[in-house]
Amino acid sequence: VCDSDTMLDPASSVEMVKVLEEDPMVGGVGGDVQILNKYDSWISFLSSVRYWMAFNIERACQSYFGCVQCISGPLGMYRNSLLHEFVEDWYNQEFMGSQCSFGDDRHLTNRVLSLGYATKYTARSKCLTETPIEYLRWLNQQTRWSKSYFREWLYNAMWFHKHHLWMTYEAVITGFFPFFLIATVIQLFYRGKIWNILLFLLTVQLVGLIKSSFASCLRGNIVMVFMSLYSVLYMSSLLPAKMFAIATINKAGESKKPFSESKQTVLIVGTLLYACYWVMLLTLYVVLINKCGRRKKGQQYDMVLDV
Repeated sequence: VCDSDTMLDPASSVEMVKVLEEDPMVGGVGGDVQILNKYDSWISFLSSVRYWMAFNIERACQSYFGCVQCISGPLGMYRNSLLHEFVEDWYNQEFMGSQCSFGDDRHLTNRVLSLGYATKYTARSKCLTETPIEYLRWLNQQTRWSKSYFREWLYNAMWFHKHHLWMTYEAVITGFFPFFLIATVIQLFYRGKIWNILLFLLTVQLVGLIKSSFASCLRGNIVMVFMSLYSVLYMSSLLPAKMFAIATINKAGESKKPFSESKQTVLIVGTLLYACYWVMLLTLYVVLINKCGRRKKGQQYDMVLDV
């Protein structure tokens, strides 16, 4: 299985076949997806280092426990005998009355996991694929991926008991982390302690730097240090995109019911939600400044009284 824009390494198929032949309980295997146009823009460059982290650390860890949660569309291989068991249901997948038109790779992986088979990753199988070079196209891609992630999270949760405990642990952490992060930001802004906010932001950046340094050592390439900049992109863009994805998760594709203005409606709702997100942050910022200002005036007043 591969996307139309994938450039396969000559040995990619052979390496994936080896993984399937080693263990009959492995139902699917994915390979290392790399970015073809990584130097076309800053967004494609950051995506390239993020891809390396996602495949060679995150998916490699999942593969150790036999529970890779998404065999990416650009490069994957499945047992033909398993595909025959669910190919029709997979092709006609619906969610909240709409036929799903994206996230098919994640759902296909979930179908394999639902049968109790393991899913693996091999770094020996490689391919090249293109990624968006424009910010808005990239944001749209991430929103689609977030929709399919949360949609498939609900489906994936039904098969936790069939696989290693790591699958449950990672799914819970990654699923609830965005909400925990937003709640933390709101709580810090509400309390209005500037040093706590700065400490939080520095901690986020420090964690990103530690992860990128670790990745640099593993890869043997200093370029992975730039992965630490991805935390800024996550906080400013990916986090609101995830919230928008949840709010519009029912727009999972083309609805069977005629509704010609659906795309316009989604665009309007998304714009309003995105605007509300930034209005909320600006409001919290104004409240913080006012609190700090009043506290400073109160301290000056106390000093005058002491004199």
